[in-house]
Amino acid sequence: MRIDPNFVQGLVSAVNQTQANEQKYTNEISTGVSVNSLSDNPAAASQDFLLRTEISANDSFIQSANTLTSQMQVADTALGSVVTQVTSAISLATEGANGTLNASNLQSIANQISGIRDEVVSLANSSYQGQYLFAGSKSQTQPFALGTGTPPAVIYSGDTTLSYTMTPNGQQIQMNLPGSSLFGSGSTGVIAALNNLINDFNTGASSATVTTDIASLTSGMSTVTQQRVILDNSLNRLQASSTYAQSQTTQLQAAQNAVIQANPTQLATLLSQTQTQNTSLIDMIASLDAQPTLFSRLN
Repeated sequence: MRIDPNFVQGLVSAVNQTQANEQKYTNEISTGVSVNSLSDNPAAASQDFLLRTEISANDSFIQSANTLTSQMQVADTALGSVVTQVTSAISLATEGANGTLNASNLQSIANQISGIRDEVVSLANSSYQGQYLFAGSKSQTQPFALGTGTPPAVIYSGDTTLSYTMTPNGQQIQMNLPGSSLFGSGSTGVIAALNNLINDFNTGASSATVTTDIASLTSGMSTVTQQRVILDNSLNRLQASSTYAQSQTTQLQAAQNAVIQANPTQLATLLSQTQTQNTSLIDMIASLDAQPTLFSRLN
């Protein structure tokens, strides 16, 4: 009996295919994933890639937002402390301007305001993870120092550059407040007003002069408060965007699982059918091998 070699070759190819399918179904059951390569399901693999890309972008933003949130909270705390310190200075200066204190009392007020001024300068030079918070884009440069002279000028070494972060949906959020817009520079701003009051009480300036400088300090504190509102609004927007991104990531991950997740029941059925088919094919090949050839019949 002559057996068509092409027929046998076809059976062998079919066995190889069933064995490959068996391995594929076994892997999918083991991993719980039905799409391990583009060839498994091109449409699902493409959708999975898009979902992974979006999830990755959200994850990057969330990590960045966490760092920026901490940085902005440190800045906000510093500004809150500045307001507290300046409020104390205004109270002391108002007390000193009433014209009833002696020279020793006025000197004591000057010393106390001097301590407040030094604390405000320190707060204006606040840093987070090695970066100065109120230096604009010059985060490696200490922004504030006091010059020479009486009263000393305020030296600002930062710049006025604003920085922004982009949310996954394309919104821009302001991340910083340049120090000059908060505390002033030269002879203007909250630090300069504190310097003027220190000088007033050191030199025994008139109540009218002290009152004028108190007004300047109050105006400077108002500027700090107004700028702080901008920071707080940005912080709230950043936290809201991060929360939304986290929620969106959860939804995207669920969608991704729906795309690539294997169906154990269906796979078990397919695996069983494939194993049965594979066994039948092998049995058929074995049966054909057992068939006598023409040569054996002649003998």
